[in-house]
Amino acid sequence: MPQTSKVNSSAAGGPGQVSAPDHGEPPPPQAEPRDLAAGDGGVGDQLEIKNISKFRYSPALCISVGSFSDPEDLPGLAHFLEHMVFMGSEKYPAENGFDAFLKKHGGSDNASTDCERTIFQFDVQRKYFREALDRWAQFFICPLMIEDAIDREVEAVDSEYQLARPSDSHRKEMLFGSLARPKHPMGKFCWGNAQTLKHEPREKQINTYQRLRDFWKRYYSAHYMTLTVQSKETLNTLEEWVADVFSKVPNNAQPRPDFSDLQDPFDTPTFNKLYRIVPVRKVHALTVTWALPPQGKQYRVKPLHYISWLIGHEGAGSILSLLRKKCWALALFGGNSETGFDQNTTYSIFSISITLTDEGFQNFHQVVHLVFQYMKMLQTLGPQQRIYEEIQKIEANEFHYQEQTDPIEYVENICENMQLFPKEDFLTGDQLMFEYNPEVISSALALLTPERANLLLLSPEHEGHCSHKEKWFGTNYSIEDLPEEWAQRWAGDFDLNPDLYLPAENKFIATDFALKPSDCPDTEVPVRIVNNERGCLWFKKDNKFKIPKGVVKCVCVCVYVYWGVFFC
Repeated sequence: MPQTSKVNSSAAGGPGQVSAPDHGEPPPPQAEPRDLAAGDGGVGDQLEIKNISKFRYSPALCISVGSFSDPEDLPGLAHFLEHMVFMGSEKYPAENGFDAFLKKHGGSDNASTDCERTIFQFDVQRKYFREALDRWAQFFICPLMIEDAIDREVEAVDSEYQLARPSDSHRKEMLFGSLARPKHPMGKFCWGNAQTLKHEPREKQINTYQRLRDFWKRYYSAHYMTLTVQSKETLNTLEEWVADVFSKVPNNAQPRPDFSDLQDPFDTPTFNKLYRIVPVRKVHALTVTWALPPQGKQYRVKPLHYISWLIGHEGAGSILSLLRKKCWALALFGGNSETGFDQNTTYSIFSISITLTDEGFQNFHQVVHLVFQYMKMLQTLGPQQRIYEEIQKIEANEFHYQEQTDPIEYVENICENMQLFPKEDFLTGDQLMFEYNPEVISSALALLTPERANLLLLSPEHEGHCSHKEKWFGTNYSIEDLPEEWAQRWAGDFDLNPDLYLPAENKFIATDFALKPSDCPDTEVPVRIVNNERGCLWFKKDNKFKIPKGVVKCVCVCVYVYWGVFFC
């Protein structure tokens, strides 16, 4: 999927003020002072942010159209259009002139196309921000997209595709998408390449140039767009600039693309099977995946975040702790990444990815069984308010004391939030856990059952044993029914594992962040404060920022290790 990962970053506040939400949530973060204002400057929604502590100036614009809207006969057109709007405008006709302008003045830019959204962003020095904003806005007002540039930019899109092909994560995504029901947009080739955008259109006498302009006219409309601007200028100045520049963005008043009626795309006979894959990297890995109804509207509860917290817990009683004791796994990641591939208006993914040892690969059915036992344990015990509130407090603390985010990442995140959440939650909706609702969590948990799971097993040992090849990324794979023994066991009322249990109460969640008077002098170098037979402790005081954070480095010297090496 030609996209960038969603960055978790937010602040608190509303138009012209900051305020704390109602349900036991923290006051706004104090590490990043901001003034905020909502405006009406032509695009659907804007948020101007005055940040007095930054020296970079960034806007981001999100359009509610992505690769799901690609025409069937031109795969990758949305991604291609994202590239083509950079190729000059009526007002600034130089091809790639915007990139040259930013490079000359210490700036940078980026753009990404997801399933249902496309995002553009840049940053630049303050002196050139107003002109850069005007140049950038022409992407959405009057891009040239000249016919002569099409072949050159197709090569750029094809280069991105070729660079992505060796990525096992992209290969898994492409294979997984192919499991969707026929005609569901998840099965589309969203990247685009020279074959789909150049060679095949010529063979079929498709006018790519005209279709590109038609796509821009249909979908790059002001009411599809949200804009976030962050600068050191006053809010009044920012509002004037936005109104002056973006009021010229055309609005076609057409209804937005809507795919919400295409539910359950993976409710197919081919989903609940074992897929053996030959990876590019020399690694054994297992991914267990469930496809759920879209969970975006449950953002106030965040049921998948609650579940992923428990799955990813590495302490006593956790999946990874037990797998490590058995020497079956090296790492485990679980949850939903909130990218368009993992979460959109047609489904939400919950997956558990485990990096296996050689022994774990040989016993992968047992590994899967442990995962299912843990999920069954969570379903049997039900949601735990104590655990939810612990997670809620930790997230609130991280939110309250977050450090300053790079402006280009911050505005990218906020302009996408403006597509997803109501106005009062633009700055908090992706991070805070607002309310405990056991029914919502139970509904999600109930769907994470063996008969609804998809298994992807990656190993170089599959080389030569996989007869299928995925069309676009060339991934070799095989499809198997689950072994009868395991299928019958998982279909029945299998036993829980006593070695798998919920984490104990976390007694170390901070509640008092008041800075205490320092009783040690400022120093330029670390000072030894403990020196005894058990070891030494050196301390370097934070003389500048005074935030409640520490960096701890431990060096353990064990003579028995050296003896073991010596006597081998």
